[in-house]
Amino acid sequence: MSSIGTLQDLLHLDMDAIKAYDQAIKACEHENVAAQLRLFRSDHERHVRNLSQELTKLGEKPDARTDVKGFFIEKFTAITSIGTRSALMSMMGNETLTTARYKAALDLQDIPESAKSVIRANYADEQRHLEWIRSALDQKLWERAQPSAR
Repeated sequence: MSSIGTLQDLLHLDMDAIKAYDQAIKACEHENVAAQLRLFRSDHERHVRNLSQELTKLGEKPDARTDVKGFFIEKFTAITSIGTRSALMSMMGNETLTTARYKAALDLQDIPESAKSVIRANYADEQRHLEWIRSALDQKLWERAQPSAR
C-alpha cells in the first residue's frame, strides 16, 4: 500500500473509532469509565485532524467518508455494548485492531518522516488506550460503586 493509502486507511480507522466510542460511552454505566472513554474519543478526533493535515501536505484530499467497515464497527459496538463491562470489551477489540494497524504503518518504508512522526504519536496513544482498557477489565471497574453515567 502507498503512503497515501496508508494514511487514508488510518484516517478511516480513527473515524470509525470515534463512532465506536460514541456507542460505548452511551452504554457505559459508570461515569469515571465514561469520562476516560470520552478522553480517548478526543484523542481519535485529534488523530483525524493530524492525519488530514499530513495528507493535505502530500497534496491529497483527506477522505472523510465512512466506509462499510466503519458502519459495521459502529453497529457491532452498539449491539455488543450493554453496560460498562461489555462497552470495555468491545473497545478492547477495536483498540487492538487500531494498535496493530498503527504498528504496521510504522514498519513501512515509504512514509514521509513528518507523517511517521504523527503515526508514532498516535500509536503511543493507541497503546495507552489499550493498556487502560485492559487494566479496567482486569480490575473489574464496573463492579465498583461509582456515580452513574446516565
